Amino acid sequence: MKLISKFAVALTISACASSSGVFKVGPETFTISTSASHGRGGIPAAKQIAYQEANEECTKRGLEVFALSEKTASQTWTDGMTHMDLNFRCLRPDDKEFQRQRLQSSPDQIIENRQR
Repeated sequence: MKLISKFAVALTISACASSSGVFKVGPETFTISTSASHGRGGIPAAKQIAYQEANEECTKRGLEVFALSEKTASQTWTDGMTHMDLNFRCLRPDDKEFQRQRLQSSPDQIIENRQR
């Protein structure tokens, strides 16, 4: 009985966070989307999952993570989850791009002026 209750608790906790997995979108360029409930840690937890999986992907290639952009979204009343999108590259530690890493957030809204 204890085994079943431990399994149920583990299943509940794991259901509160998820990951799309790492997807290749270009040469040594990848993206990942993660989410976590407020009870699981919200944005910090989603961010940790994203960077952990990015690091695992690059490490197995003998490279290091170079974050290109990240976007976070707070939980909504409809799904109760916070979301994190991370775009990154896997680069050699001596690559020139590491000299000045500039992380850019994607805009939530774009305002367009259509006056003529």
